[in-house]
Amino acid sequence: MTFTILGRDPSTGELGIGIATYSLAVGATCPQILQGIGVVTSQAATNPAIGEEIVELMKDGIEPNTAFTRSLANDSHPDYRQIALLSPQGDPMVHSGTKLKPISGHVSGIDCVAVGNFLANDNVLDAMTTAFSETAQSSSPVLGLAERLLAALEAGKEAGGQAGSNDAHLPERSAALLVSAPDERFPVDIRIDFSTDAIS
Repeated sequence: MTFTILGRDPSTGELGIGIATYSLAVGATCPQILQGIGVVTSQAATNPAIGEEIVELMKDGIEPNTAFTRSLANDSHPDYRQIALLSPQGDPMVHSGTKLKPISGHVSGIDCVAVGNFLANDNVLDAMTTAFSETAQSSSPVLGLAERLLAALEAGKEAGGQAGSNDAHLPERSAALLVSAPDERFPVDIRIDFSTDAIS
């Protein structure tokens, strides 16, 4: 019951992630970011160690695809996980386990990838990647990566967001936003751990 957007700005080298869910304190467990190296999420049945291992391997010079597959191979329950990685080169890697609850999946866009599970409908992820792309082209003044990630989360929410097993809408009770540039001393790191409207 989570929807997430991973994005990059090739003009600044920034990488970032926006994530929202019905669960509490999503920022403490799902997203991981390493300046100039990669941004990753482990969600559904989250395992923070997977994201940590991926970014550590990449920090040590391992290629993103190798780091991704190696970390996933070390996991005992990959069928219950949803893992996504975006590198500075912009090539997303996504794993959605076979035992995730519907509606689950991912959609790649320009410089972004949206991933989610327990979604209300098939339009949520498309709405997120569309909003991310459109804010890059039509906004005046030009929006930064953080604002574009937030716009994508808002679009996912407006498209229906997440639903429970009885198809009832589930509100976003926690959210997180992380954005980092390669040489930035103070990256964006905002968490809402418990709210009735976490994205707002």
